Amino acid sequence: MTFKNVLLLYKRSAYKIYFLDNRNALSKKRTALIHCAKKQFEKSHQAHYESLRHVSRVLLTHGVRFTESYRGRGLDYSKYDLVITIGGDGTFLEAARHVKHQAMLGVNSAPDHSVGRFCVAHSKNFENILEKILSNKHQTKFMQRLSIKLPGQRKEIDVLNDVLVCHSNPAMLSRYYLEVGRQKEEQRSSGVWISTAAGSTGAIRSAGGKVLPAYSKIFQYRPRELYQGKHQKYRLIGGNVQYKQRVSVISLIRRGAVYLDGAHHHYPFDYGDTISVGQSGHPVKIIMP
Repeated sequence: MTFKNVLLLYKRSAYKIYFLDNRNALSKKRTALIHCAKKQFEKSHQAHYESLRHVSRVLLTHGVRFTESYRGRGLDYSKYDLVITIGGDGTFLEAARHVKHQAMLGVNSAPDHSVGRFCVAHSKNFENILEKILSNKHQTKFMQRLSIKLPGQRKEIDVLNDVLVCHSNPAMLSRYYLEVGRQKEEQRSSGVWISTAAGSTGAIRSAGGKVLPAYSKIFQYRPRELYQGKHQKYRLIGGNVQYKQRVSVISLIRRGAVYLDGAHHHYPFDYGDTISVGQSGHPVKIIMP
């Protein structure tokens, strides 16, 4: 396969956001702790932008036409057949929400400072991977996504990592009906995690979930911090969900929220709303080294 239209998507570093942007109050603080953190942010910043420059140079050297853009902008991903992300998992997940049939390659721009589970490339191996792509000797694998049906949304939304359903105030109790297959029960907890196999090493694992093979079609759910009342016994305390099964959550929360792949993308989930989560029919095509 020949990739004719390439998108190079990069993040803005935390150092740039917190310290170089004069509008941020953190740039004006001078405590010892902030100074120490600033040094770490600066190291990551330098590594990140050097990786971005390196990847750009390699693409130009090999005659690859590309469009460069930072994440968070309104982009038409349908114009591209290959998306290369420069950053960590957050940047990769940002792009993965928008692709359908395009291939993706994640480049971890600062391996010593950022998490890059989805990023198989880095500055040292990028040129070798690109040469394999150009000679059509690369391999691809497919990671399954979740398809989320949200109230008020015409189209279902695909996510590669996980979904969190909870109260909009993290200190408040979440009340809801949880339905898995043919089982349904009312629960009170701190919310519900629903995760792909690829996302099973993240938050759901910390909540007590199991790590699944990264390319499995199974996904899982896990309520977090279930309220243990006097006579409360729950049946739906977490587990695997087979392919083509769905998980539904019905809100009994006055002001709830649904978070997709982290904190940046969220939707209201108020009393009486229902979300339905199942396996997406559009897995992500990932280029492997």
